[in-house]
Amino acid sequence: MLRDEVQIGLIGLGTIGKSLVRAIVEGQAGQASLAAVLVRPANMDPARAFLADMGLDPVLSSDPEEFFEAGTNLIVEAAGQEAVSLYGSEALMTKRDLLVCATGAFTDDSLYQGLVDLASQYRRRLIIPAGAIGGIDALASAALSGLDEVSITTRKPPAAWAGTAAEEMVNLAEITTEPVCIFEGSAREAARRFPQNVNVAATLACAGIGLDRTVARIFADPTITRNLHEIYFSGKSGSFSIEVCGNPSTDNPRTSALTAYSVIKTIRNLTSPVMIG
Repeated sequence: MLRDEVQIGLIGLGTIGKSLVRAIVEGQAGQASLAAVLVRPANMDPARAFLADMGLDPVLSSDPEEFFEAGTNLIVEAAGQEAVSLYGSEALMTKRDLLVCATGAFTDDSLYQGLVDLASQYRRRLIIPAGAIGGIDALASAALSGLDEVSITTRKPPAAWAGTAAEEMVNLAEITTEPVCIFEGSAREAARRFPQNVNVAATLACAGIGLDRTVARIFADPTITRNLHEIYFSGKSGSFSIEVCGNPSTDNPRTSALTAYSVIKTIRNLTSPVMIG
């Protein structure tokens, strides 16, 4: 259903959150306004300064109760997997739609199914943007006819894996000439081990054949400067190979610059008379 306006409650004001705020101010997010922002207590002062620079004065709080009292109809999670489990249910139970960026949280089957059930019960929507990858529309369409195989190979420069579980597996500083595979297994395990880097694997799994049947391969690759995702799937409708080579965010090399634009486009679709993909 086409909406007249989206009043956004934003959880988190990091790389994705700030990009969304800028898009709202510049009109890129359609008929959307920022009504409330929830951040950690330690981030209150920087958040207040940023919002003031943007000329905005939403409800800004570190208190979830105050945040949910604001007049919003869409909650956007842009704060990581923990925020999905902490606030996802309340968002839907208070009759807001819920947009989730940290889809790796859905490695918890009970959490995912619980949110799906609540969305159905309260006639709301659980919204999963494509994020840093392409081809989600084709994959979801192909899944209707039946899929046999889905895989994703993610390659990022070694620096992009700093501060992750990769540091326990390899010496990133020594990866200077050849790519090194730091993980191969199910999308479920990949999203659990690398929660800040491979939400794309979980998104792919949600659109296709599930977390356990989707194969994920992860490389630290010193030969590239951008984030590379190679997606393959096959089934009754044919076989598809998609390569996405995205620039990392200038604010955070672990996040693709495309991720925020995917969120912005998804929100814009809610009030647009034309929706593509």
